[in-house]
Amino acid sequence: MADGSTKSKSSHVSTIVRIVVAVAAVSLIVILGDWDVEKLKIAFRQLDLLALAAAIGLFLLANVVIGCRWRLLLRAQHISVGLGACIRIHFLGLFYNNILISSVGGDLLRAWYITKHTHKRLEAALSVLVDRIVGLFTLILMAVSFYVLFPVEGEAGELDFSVDMDVAGKLSQYRWVFVAVGVLAAAVAAGVIIHPAGRKKLHLAYARGASGFERVFLAIRLYCKKPLTMLSAIGLTFVAQSLPILGFCLIGRQMGLEVPIKYYFVFFPIGWVLGALPISPAGAGVMEGGIVFLFTRAPGVTVEQALVLALCQRVMFLLASLPGIVIHVMGAHLPAEREGEL
Repeated sequence: MADGSTKSKSSHVSTIVRIVVAVAAVSLIVILGDWDVEKLKIAFRQLDLLALAAAIGLFLLANVVIGCRWRLLLRAQHISVGLGACIRIHFLGLFYNNILISSVGGDLLRAWYITKHTHKRLEAALSVLVDRIVGLFTLILMAVSFYVLFPVEGEAGELDFSVDMDVAGKLSQYRWVFVAVGVLAAAVAAGVIIHPAGRKKLHLAYARGASGFERVFLAIRLYCKKPLTMLSAIGLTFVAQSLPILGFCLIGRQMGLEVPIKYYFVFFPIGWVLGALPISPAGAGVMEGGIVFLFTRAPGVTVEQALVLALCQRVMFLLASLPGIVIHVMGAHLPAEREGEL
């Protein structure tokens, strides 16, 4: 019971920390953003709901492609799981990643449920890790490739990464908040290090981290023997990532954004990589902040337009996650012969 209580407390602490990070990220967007309420209203009025609906449809299709990719990685381990099951479990994980504030995460949930479909439990769980690695690697590859291989001439191709020098002035208004947070964080860290139980937890965390690296090494070793499978998985990932980006291009065009399509294929992958960092629930605040910062570096894009685009992305993620809860309620993520076990 004590061990379960400790895990529950750790889970709550992790959730609180992620919420704090999300709130802090959103707060920084508000503090540093040079907002104009009227311009924001105009930007929202420029939003085409049909374009948004089309983007949601493309995102749903992209996740079906990702389900196909995951099945390909499972088959490389000689794990026979139906395509429908892979897609359903993927949507279930998507729901938990984008809807619920949980320290478990959709990937861990996918790994848990896929083991119900096969006796090769370790290999099945590792496939989720490899699936995530392939996705992140391809995002980075896509951003770099489009930035390097597709030059844009003229003013449209010039990005302004200079930072408003008044940032320090804006932040200085909240200096006591930052000082208080820093002091509190230092006190918590000192308490953890000083207390014997805290040192024990740090040691356990280090041991688990080392074990995790071993699992990553094992996964890489298993799949390196099948380069064609990995190349196919990367190809499917390019397709899956391109579909929603094309949807965002459509939304941006309808809003009057004259941003070269190249930058959509650079900015959104970078934003998704930032959102994948496990520091806030579903990357809330972090992903939006990255999208706003990047798009406002492009000529002619206002902060308000970039914010509307970032919020459209969040709405799309939330709505596309809804099939996951239907799948869970119906028990469609479980193998038919095992549905009664859980």
